[in-house]
Amino acid sequence: MFRKVLCVALSGMLASPIALAASQQRIETITAQVHAGMALAANTLPTARSHFHHVINCLVDPDSKLFDKRAENPCAGMGAEKGALHDEAQTDAQKKDLQHALGVAQRGLSSKTLEVAHVYAEWLSEILKDANT
Repeated sequence: MFRKVLCVALSGMLASPIALAASQQRIETITAQVHAGMALAANTLPTARSHFHHVINCLVDPDSKLFDKRAENPCAGMGAEKGALHDEAQTDAQKKDLQHALGVAQRGLSSKTLEVAHVYAEWLSEILKDANT
């Protein structure tokens, strides 16, 4: 399912060489954004939480205390495999955006209701969308 969603998300970006270059540089951030969208579309709180874990795992280094080894890492094999904060943040502004996304993902993970999780997922998706531009 994830690969299908990622392929659909990336297919729209393949229209121009500039977009392709950007997608190759920010593949972990794009993948995190896809999972934020999956958290927003989730029908249950556990499903939303699992996608917040995926976002976090895409953003942080696998050696980070925030990385959940029990959760899937959809960004395994991407970049230097150190997470988007390490692999993709080239400027202070990009790093700030990704740190902001990480904080929102952590809040979403702590949500007590699906409705609150959806609010965080929508916010997270927007932050990651902005980080990709």
